[in-house]
Amino acid sequence: MIIILYWEGQVKREMSKKNVIEGGDEENRVKQLNKEIMLVFERHTASFGHASAALLSVMYYISEKYTKQHPESKQNLSEYFKTEFDKFLNKLAQK
Repeated sequence: MIIILYWEGQVKREMSKKNVIEGGDEENRVKQLNKEIMLVFERHTASFGHASAALLSVMYYISEKYTKQHPESKQNLSEYFKTEFDKFLNKLAQK
């Protein structure tokens, strides 16, 4: 299992002990995907509420698809999202 999150110019990897994927190719794929996602939001000039709801829906879809393929990793995925959302909320509160 590998979960990649692009946050403020850095790629953070959360890896299980079973599967480890390394290399610049993964980082480039994440950066490209982020650019494409940002472009969609720029083109549609979505409000914060709509953009947030859309991102949460996409994350839900991705996590549902992933946990169907890897049910043994559901708890790890849940803990990962809790940790990352806590970091996000803490940063938001600091601004």
